[in-house]
Amino acid sequence: MRYSILQIITLIFTALIFISSTATAQDKLLFSGFAFSGNYENRKELYPYSSKIEFLKSENGQPLLNKVFNEKIKSRPNEDARLTSELGRIGQGNQITVAFALTYEKVEYMELDGHLLLFLGINANVLAFDRASKQLIAAYPLRIRYHDTVNERQSDEQILTLFKKLYLTNELGINPFDEWLNKFSEIKFKGRYTKYLQVKNIDIEPEALKMIALHNEKPKALKNLIANELESSIASTNNIPIIPWSPGEVVGRVMALRFCDGNTFMLNLPNPDYEVDFTLRAFRGTEVEGAYSLQKIYRTLGTIKIYQPDIKKYHLNENIYNTQIVTLAKAYDAKVEDWEQYKKTLNELLYDTSKQFSSVNSGWIKEHASRGAEAIDTFRDASKIIDQLK
Repeated sequence: MRYSILQIITLIFTALIFISSTATAQDKLLFSGFAFSGNYENRKELYPYSSKIEFLKSENGQPLLNKVFNEKIKSRPNEDARLTSELGRIGQGNQITVAFALTYEKVEYMELDGHLLLFLGINANVLAFDRASKQLIAAYPLRIRYHDTVNERQSDEQILTLFKKLYLTNELGINPFDEWLNKFSEIKFKGRYTKYLQVKNIDIEPEALKMIALHNEKPKALKNLIANELESSIASTNNIPIIPWSPGEVVGRVMALRFCDGNTFMLNLPNPDYEVDFTLRAFRGTEVEGAYSLQKIYRTLGTIKIYQPDIKKYHLNENIYNTQIVTLAKAYDAKVEDWEQYKKTLNELLYDTSKQFSSVNSGWIKEHASRGAEAIDTFRDASKIIDQLK
């Protein structure tokens, strides 16, 4: 059979298109959807409302969480072009898979100037792993926050309704899946990372424990808060991946994932090359009364460390602190909850300290490190460590 030149050109062009489309398909990342990170048996403690939404189904039986997530992906051509849910299109061998991995949720209230504020929080990861080897590749933390003024503390059913709106709509002005896709759009995944960092140890000293007990708070819950805020701050301010911190959820460097379709997956975690430790030393406060106002002073004291386990060396070991002053006008009988202000001061300390790892601010260190200017060089050394992870 003879082919004309036009037919030959057409065949070559068709083959090139096939090769190109095959390569493009193979370059896509496998999207695994929504997953719960950690021991699912502890869901009532970690994510009580999200785990209830997991069981909501669409008319065709698809989990609503995945349905809404997929719709949002399809509405964003750039992100949709990078993702596939079809295993057969990726081929054998190493397969980079990504998922929305929920780590915990929280519900909090705060009284401020006679108003009751409700806060909903979701912490999650843009999680990338090799499906074949079940090995973690990278995790980029996300923090989603929503707040509103309410007349009274909400019932469980009312909170569940708010979480449904948060996940399944944009009625509250923010959506976790949109935030995940925003973060995903900024990330270029490597096949593997040569060095890893993990928030490893969170300790609370006796003076801080006394203040925690005074406000009827749980030390374990505060440790979780500190670890999640610290790893999120380090990752977001320095644009680096981390090994997720999951106390009690990781056994033998393995972390459990449970997807909302019911499938479970045990993920192997690499050993960290660098460990970040934080010790909460104390909460201290005082009041200064004036003729027309009352100043309430809140201080959080901590210690931040970066440790390299293979050579047993601390690259950073500094006492740090943060102070917040709240001025209340006596004429308005304004009030604030002390515990919420202490937590705010703590979160600011974690975030601002994390920023020093990418851009050392000498002025901030002089004001917030116990050694003042003498601590500047050690923070510069720490920033060099973080540079290796980018």
